[in-house]
Amino acid sequence: MARTREPDLARLYHLNSSNVRAKLPDLSVEMDQKPAKRRVYPGAERTPLPGRDFALPPLTLGEALERRRSRRDFALSPLPLEALGRLLYASYGIQGSRWIEGQSVPERPAPSGGGLYPLELYVAAQEVVGLADGLYHYDAWAHELELRRAGRYHAQLAGMTLGQEMLVDANLVVCITAIFARTQWKYGQRGYRYVWLEAGHVGQSLYLVADAIGLAPVAIGGFFDAEMNRLFDLPAGEEEAIYLFCAGQART
Repeated sequence: MARTREPDLARLYHLNSSNVRAKLPDLSVEMDQKPAKRRVYPGAERTPLPGRDFALPPLTLGEALERRRSRRDFALSPLPLEALGRLLYASYGIQGSRWIEGQSVPERPAPSGGGLYPLELYVAAQEVVGLADGLYHYDAWAHELELRRAGRYHAQLAGMTLGQEMLVDANLVVCITAIFARTQWKYGQRGYRYVWLEAGHVGQSLYLVADAIGLAPVAIGGFFDAEMNRLFDLPAGEEEAIYLFCAGQART
């Protein structure tokens, strides 16, 4: 039963982006219209990150999956910068590149439709050793943070997330954003689905890495979209916040 009288636009989109044999998808592309594959903010203050590796405690896959839990009780205390660097790198960093169909494709821990990688990671950080409190963009190519705004924003973020007050005491709130054009340039309307699938892949990686390095993780899907976009000062019409991930130190 429908919860509201609003049109079911999600169902309409699902039907209209479905593949059917009567009309095969057109995968031809115009190379001169391909969106940039890297987001940078020229002139931003940069912080190089340690932890550009996969130096995680040895766990079997079964152990890692068995331990995965959402945790909502955080105790705010100083967090090593290395933990932040390793969380970002092992979840969505760039390990190198390879050539596929004449194109250089980055190699990352999460899969991506066509190797187009439409997601960007931003971080609201507080009480991270050696890093000023603030909002940052993660430049995965350089493994550096670009400062977007200085200051503490966790209370403001809590007010945007429909009552998720626990994030006030989390060291990190990772905002996953999407540049949909990167994927839809090749896959059209269907590509919109692929972007959300990729966000799920990255979310699971963030969970598993956070748990492995001793952090308490929890993901958030509910927030006021336009307010989140403005807070991180995302390029209007190009990039959208789609998913949040919190990590901090568990309250014992």
